[in-house]
Amino acid sequence: MRMSLVHALGAVALSASVALAADQLVSTKNFLVKDKPGDPSKRKIAFKVKEKGTTATLVGDPTAGGATLHVVLSPGGDQCFSLPASGWTPIKDIGFKYKDPQLASGAVKTAQIKVTPSGVLQVKAIVQGKGVETIEVVPGNPTNTYAVSLALAGGDTYCAGTGTATPKTNTEKTFKVVNDTAPLTCTAGPCGGSPSGAFVE
Repeated sequence: MRMSLVHALGAVALSASVALAADQLVSTKNFLVKDKPGDPSKRKIAFKVKEKGTTATLVGDPTAGGATLHVVLSPGGDQCFSLPASGWTPIKDIGFKYKDPQLASGAVKTAQIKVTPSGVLQVKAIVQGKGVETIEVVPGNPTNTYAVSLALAGGDTYCAGTGTATPKTNTEKTFKVVNDTAPLTCTAGPCGGSPSGAFVE
């Protein structure tokens, strides 16, 4: 597994890792966008990737520079969410987790990315609209395509989106996809176009 060299080599290594940053295309286990018309505080986004026998590798260190979550529904909206470095902690040597239970830094409550020793990639994020940041993305009634990415500062962008699965629910209030294949390209790229400056607190 390739891990970030930020802690060991500092700013020089960070510059090198940005230059080598790549898109990793991953499959969606679950993706949910919910809206309660008239009450933005009830909006919610949930995203999960779980790939067994994955070929994905973990590239980047959000504890040094943070990360962003990019969500796109067409129609439905396009929004970037910041996950600052202060909310991230390592999961041993296999990944990282993010927590902001009071939603003080934005709308993302929890997030996680890891690759287990048995070769399982897990990416998770829960976004809620009851904090300091409003969720602007809502179901398109119907939504035709979706895209999601988690981009790690100084590292790679993990991209999911419209594959071959038909949405389970596609209404004014709920858009839900289960067990979708990986996309052919990364539609929801890094926010701001670069994983470097966009994430630093």
